[in-house]
Amino acid sequence: MFRLSVLVLNLLLVSHEFSAGTAKIEIQPLPALCNGYCFSTLKPVMEYVAIHQDKWNTCTEILANETRKDQIQLNVQLDALKADVSNIKASQLSKDEKLDRMEQEQFAIHESLETINRYLTVNLDRTKLQLEAIKNTMDYKKAQMDGYFSAIIGIQCVQPGFEKIGDRYFYIEEDVELNWLDAQAKCRRMGGHLASIKTKQEFDAIVEKLDDSKSY
Repeated sequence: MFRLSVLVLNLLLVSHEFSAGTAKIEIQPLPALCNGYCFSTLKPVMEYVAIHQDKWNTCTEILANETRKDQIQLNVQLDALKADVSNIKASQLSKDEKLDRMEQEQFAIHESLETINRYLTVNLDRTKLQLEAIKNTMDYKKAQMDGYFSAIIGIQCVQPGFEKIGDRYFYIEEDVELNWLDAQAKCRRMGGHLASIKTKQEFDAIVEKLDDSKSY
């Protein structure tokens, strides 16, 4: 307000000097010029300033209060923004931690599956070997049983007059001399067929059973 009063005073002085100089060119001392006129001229301005000083002070205080309120509100908003940023950072860290934990759990599950797969593969190979051994044993036992059953059936089904020579049964006709066709027919009636010698050992075994005094 003081600066405003000084500015108004200066403007009035300049205006008065300019108007006085144009009306009458006469140099007068400055104290005499501003003795009573200046103050009488400035009195309304000074009174106006004095009257409105409280209002201006009130306006200034109101502006200051509003400025403080705005500053406080800005600070509150800034604090809220900082809190939001902190929350976002914390949330991001939490998400990163969850992602890391999920990756670790996924890796652990993968390792567990690999371990289970290796265990199952080893057991499967072992089981295959065991099944193969069991199959071989069963095949061997079956072959034995088939041999036993064949022997039993062979013994039970041997016609009278047959005797075992080597691994097979033969019937040697001692009483009736037959030609090839008749001998073949008789063999069929007896459930067999004409003998076909397979090995020399079998031939020798049969020869030992023959009567040297007869022709066959």
